[in-house]
Formats: sequence, C-alpha cells, structure tokens
Amino acid sequence: MSKATGFVMFVLGAAVGSVVTWQYTRKKYEQIAQEEIDSVKEIFSRRESATDVEIISPEPQTAKIGKPEEKPDITEYAARLERDGYTNYSNVGAEQKKEEQETMEIKPYVISPEEFGEFEDYERISLSYYADQVLADEDDEKVDDVDNVVGLESLTHFGEFEDDSVFVRNDRLKCDYEILLDQRTYSDVMKQRPHQMEV
Repeated sequence: MSKATGFVMFVLGAAVGSVVTWQYTRKKYEQIAQEEIDSVKEIFSRRESATDVEIISPEPQTAKIGKPEEKPDITEYAARLERDGYTNYSNVGAEQKKEEQETMEIKPYVISPEEFGEFEDYERISLSYYADQVLADEDDEKVDDVDNVVGLESLTHFGEFEDDSVFVRNDRLKCDYEILLDQRTYSDVMKQRPHQMEV
C-alpha cells in the first residue's frame, strides 16, 4: 500500500468518525434539551391548574345600624408598630439622647489586644499597674478614680490574653487603655526618680 492510499484512508476514517461523533452528541443534547422543556411545561401546567382554583371571599360584614363600630385603641396600634420594627422619625432625637445616656452609663470593659486602637477617634493611653496595686500613667502619676477610668474588675484579667498586660476600653471617655504589669512597687519607682519640681 502506498503512502497516498494510507493517507486518503486516514482522512476518510477521520471524516467518518467526526460525522458519527457529531450525530451522536447532537442527538444526546437534543434529548437533554427536550427533557428540560418537558419538565418546565409540566411545572407551568401545575401552576396554571393551581390558579384555576376559585377563591371564595367571605361576605363583608355590615355594620349594625345605630351603633358605631368599635375601633382598636391607639396604644394597640403603637405597640404593633414598635413590635414590627417601624421607626418613629419624630422621636429620633429622643432615642439618640437615650442611647448617649446608656453609653455614659457603660462601665469600662476588657478587650483583646487585636481590638486595642481599632477606633480612630479613641485615644490610646498606656498605664502601669505596680506590685503594690497602684495604677499610674506614663508620667508615674497615680490614677485617682481607677473604677471609672479602667474598672477595678479589669485589673484581675492579667494572663487572660497576655501575661503582663490587659487592654481596656472605656466608651464613655472614648479611650483604649493598655495596662502593663510592673513587678516593682510604686514607692520604689518614686524613690529611683530624680528630684522632681512640684508644680
């Protein structure tokens, strides 16, 4: 067999194979498409038969002559509106004042190290908590009202996130506090400081 005959037979075989493959895939996908069309027709026919059901509405009740209809109380309407989550836009200012008062009453609370400084409008302050239970600022000035600044309870959270620090947020003061544990006593620190001029 010559090379030309082999080549012609190869081309004819490839052509016949391509035509057979094309016919097979065309029939397969036509069958899939027809199945999809039939299923959609079935769904729509079910929907149409469901809408053919006659809806019988109750007859309207006529009001009794001579007696006025009783209307629901306005407080019922107000309670329903509040329960369903409608906003009373005439009361928005009062609600904001209430939220601000609630915020003012919020006590300081412990936050994770990742949360420290996440609000740009909050001031970041570092404090030291000495072994003799004195809380002082960066200038070693004692913090007078510990409970209102960082909360006394927050000083018991050392070791919760980090061994030697606690992070506290005070929303009322808009401050984030980093409280570092210092093993020295406050009195020792004050003795080691050079003489300070009293103001």
